Amino acid sequence: MGNNFSTQPDTNRERSSSLLSRVSLKKWSKLHAPSDTPGASGGNSVRKRYSSQYSKFSFNKKHVRNNSLSDRSSFEISCPLENNNDTMNESIEFQESINLVGQLEALLENPNRFSSHHRAIALLTHQVSTVLDGSSLINQLRELIQEPQKFSRYDKEITMLTRRASTIFENQIQTYHRIAYSSLPLVIGRIAQDCGIFEALVASKDEAFDVASLAEMTGLQQSILEVFLEYMAAQHMIDDVGDFLYRANNVTFNLLKPIAIYGLPVFNDLFLPIINHLGVSVNDRHGRSAHNLAFNTSLDLTSWLEKNPKFERELDKLNRHQWDLVPSWHSVVDFQEEFTGDSDDRSFVFVDVGGGMGDQCIVLLDRFPGLRGQVVLQDKPEILHKSHVPDRILKVPCNFFRDQPIQGAYVYYFRRVLSKNIDEAVIQILKAQVPAMGKESFLLIDDKVLPDMKLTVTTSMLNLLELNILMLACFNVFERRQSQWLRLLDEAGYEVAQIHPYSDLHDCIIVAKVKFRPVMQRLDMVDQRDI
Repeated sequence: MGNNFSTQPDTNRERSSSLLSRVSLKKWSKLHAPSDTPGASGGNSVRKRYSSQYSKFSFNKKHVRNNSLSDRSSFEISCPLENNNDTMNESIEFQESINLVGQLEALLENPNRFSSHHRAIALLTHQVSTVLDGSSLINQLRELIQEPQKFSRYDKEITMLTRRASTIFENQIQTYHRIAYSSLPLVIGRIAQDCGIFEALVASKDEAFDVASLAEMTGLQQSILEVFLEYMAAQHMIDDVGDFLYRANNVTFNLLKPIAIYGLPVFNDLFLPIINHLGVSVNDRHGRSAHNLAFNTSLDLTSWLEKNPKFERELDKLNRHQWDLVPSWHSVVDFQEEFTGDSDDRSFVFVDVGGGMGDQCIVLLDRFPGLRGQVVLQDKPEILHKSHVPDRILKVPCNFFRDQPIQGAYVYYFRRVLSKNIDEAVIQILKAQVPAMGKESFLLIDDKVLPDMKLTVTTSMLNLLELNILMLACFNVFERRQSQWLRLLDEAGYEVAQIHPYSDLHDCIIVAKVKFRPVMQRLDMVDQRDI
């Protein structure tokens, strides 16, 4: 892990030195192979014990540089019976590791002298190597937890591998519990937020609190709080430092960031009921989404939120804080240089279609305060009424399924609008912009673009897969791949000039123009491994 990979020694002398450093310098008095929990074999095993004094496997003293193993030295092999689910617990115990190292060094220097026992030696040395490698991994994982910054270069790989490793030894009961109780962290996290448990723990940095103190600070019944705290510690939301004392950790502080403060209630109250109806919706004869079934409505989620302002406000806050954590599309596109050309004060330089509260219009003007031309925010009248933007931003009500009223703008911009609509609706929306677009007009689509090829699952890819499930539950649609975007744009009458990825969550800017009109210098499609 990290930079601690060992290399294969080139010579016998190097091998013996390497082995000596791994055992004697660590001063391990005993080496134990990993074993299952007590009783895992049901006691149904045959145990054989061999002594270095009496066994035919004992080493000849004259071949050893150091003193021979004492009469107490032994190794032990545990062999479960065949009817014990094909599991085997092997335990090798060495009581004088330094003397053992001496014997192994003698073996490496003069292997022919031990040829009569080569099979037994090969088996045992393989088992020793397994024990040492396992112990090394455990030590590295402990070091990772204590000093994570030392391994930050490999954070994504380590995260995915440790997630997989955490399930590799699962039995059927553990798998059932992990899946069946998977919503509990969300529910308990929401309770901890509402009751002020996280705030209480971070009130004094690095200080540990007992249950009674936290009960007094939060007003929760002590017996109930104790149950919550033990679970939160088991889920690593907080640290259990022993004797029923708890303190904040990095996850605690993460759960006090705005994305969690707004995100946990939204998911608990809005998205969790929707996701719980996904299984029914996929077989619904009427094509209703999980959202339709969860809230017994015929309205799409966007229209339903407009009639449920509490959810709409909370979701808007969450979206704003999520977007703040994603790189800006301006990091890959120089808007002023590439798109505004010879614009003047009367030109429409940027039309944000379905732009909601106008966040992207504000970002554009903050980035280019000297930008010449008019910036337009378009959405439904009731949404524009709730938006608070600078006077320079022109609010224009629109229905993006109908012809675009702003003629000849330099850029028509869609952010996360098209992805919420089925293919037929997307084509209709895109076609509605075509009559308004001039020879210098560009269409910018700011959305997820999944690669057509299969990619290795990383933490970012996992987040995207989770989002895809949520999109399916909420809108009966899913995130589109590059080939799907190209097909939709082609059918709507556009030619794609460029695709710019700008985040590891596959956010991209698609740059397109109407067909049969001059386009910018054609670039090859981006390498899909970068999308």
